[in-house]
Amino acid sequence: MSMSDEARGSSGRRSPKPKVKKSFKESFFPQKGDSSSEIISKLIVLFSILVLIVCAVILGNYFYQMYEAKQNHNTLKVIYQKAQQTVITPTASPAETASPSENNEPVPEERPPLTILPAAQELIAINADTVGYVRIPNCVDEPVVKGTDNDYYLNHNFYDNQRQCGTCFADFRNEVGGYERSDNIILYAHNQKDGTMFGNLDYYRWDPAYWLKNPFIYFNTNYSEDTYVIISSFVINTKPEHDDNRPLFDYQNYINFDDSHSYDTFISEITKRSTIITGVDCNENDDYLTLSTCSTEWDDSRHILVARKLRDGESAETFDTTKFSKNPNPKWPAIYYKYNGGTYIDDPA
Repeated sequence: MSMSDEARGSSGRRSPKPKVKKSFKESFFPQKGDSSSEIISKLIVLFSILVLIVCAVILGNYFYQMYEAKQNHNTLKVIYQKAQQTVITPTASPAETASPSENNEPVPEERPPLTILPAAQELIAINADTVGYVRIPNCVDEPVVKGTDNDYYLNHNFYDNQRQCGTCFADFRNEVGGYERSDNIILYAHNQKDGTMFGNLDYYRWDPAYWLKNPFIYFNTNYSEDTYVIISSFVINTKPEHDDNRPLFDYQNYINFDDSHSYDTFISEITKRSTIITGVDCNENDDYLTLSTCSTEWDDSRHILVARKLRDGESAETFDTTKFSKNPNPKWPAIYYKYNGGTYIDDPA
């Protein structure tokens, strides 16, 4: 048998050359001598790996921030609830001990010194921008801050770290608590899918009758603990082009009622737009609270809750909620009718 026959083997075929195992570098990185198609294939693979790594990092950071936000939410909630159990010692009003002036003229009544609630003191020690705490049972439980604008706390958490979830904050133009108080305090927070911030306000949007389970908002400033009854729930947009010929209701500017933003316009608009009818009477002397968060109906839509502060003599335990009904004809922005048909009838009767 010749040498060539031996190389072919007994079958007469030439033996295959042993495969040379390529290194990681040779398999994924372009090498000298690679064909054009090999270079393109390797570059595509490298790009895909890079995209996968970037997506994994972004996704991991997203879930970490959600986890961190939930932990912060629970921690602050416990801190506030424990501090609420502290007994407050009332301070005497200077007007009670004031003596007459030398001219026997009446002494102007002085305001008593304000006492910061113990729970507020705990939160102020963490963030000096703290102005209160808002709670709706099994729905909302968040500390409230106020910055120098309405942008900073959109992406900074209560611990002053830059985070997508942000913090619940009052409009920077608001006077919150103390002796000065705006006619309407407006609170903003993101619609977080994990239920933190204002994520659970969707309950009122999905089911108007949820009001019967939770008609009250408990909003404590740094100096007082107050209860509000919800009087309106509606969805609105912030883009004038979505209102067509309808005037845009700039709810966020109804902070102190005046000639340009009157109480009459305010109460008329929130009543017409509301998906609920509560039968709660209101007037210009009442204090109001507005909660605002993102909605999903269209770009830049907002879900709004408006509440009235309970008056002297009213309480959550005895408040009459039997007048509730769903509004059969709420006023939506024109973009709603564009995609859903129909039209708003100002006076169905």
